[in-house]
Amino acid sequence: MKGKHLTLLIGPAKYQEDDQRMVSMFLAEPGKKIICGSTTATMVSRFLPGGELPTPTNVPGLILVTDGTMTLRLVLDLLQGFIMDDLPHRTDAKALVSSLLEANSISFLIGMAVNKSQRSLSLPAKPVVKSRLVRELADLLQDKGKQVMVEYF
Repeated sequence: MKGKHLTLLIGPAKYQEDDQRMVSMFLAEPGKKIICGSTTATMVSRFLPGGELPTPTNVPGLILVTDGTMTLRLVLDLLQGFIMDDLPHRTDAKALVSSLLEANSISFLIGMAVNKSQRSLSLPAKPVVKSRLVRELADLLQDKGKQVMVEYF
């Protein structure tokens, strides 16, 4: 991938034995990196020295660790031009939008594990929510001339 590259890691793999491969790919990606979701950050920590949570100090290129599905929904709304006042996590969503727009190429590494915490957000506890949001984001970004790669685990 050429130019400014951004990689988003979203959710653990469907099969836990694939988490390490997913994290290894994420860490090997060039450019800036964003982790979406606290469960995802915890997954990454299992493969970092000392089990520390990911930070820009221990993950080169990491610029943001944000909430998962809710922030992705806000990012999509922002990119589609919807007005959002006083919404939680808006700062993270705006930072994520800026990073997406700045990048020439974007890799989405999507874990398809069911996230039980989504139940408390009144979202279906199905990976389809996450994958649908990413597909919509990928399509929108491609329409904006971005080179987009999506890989599912």
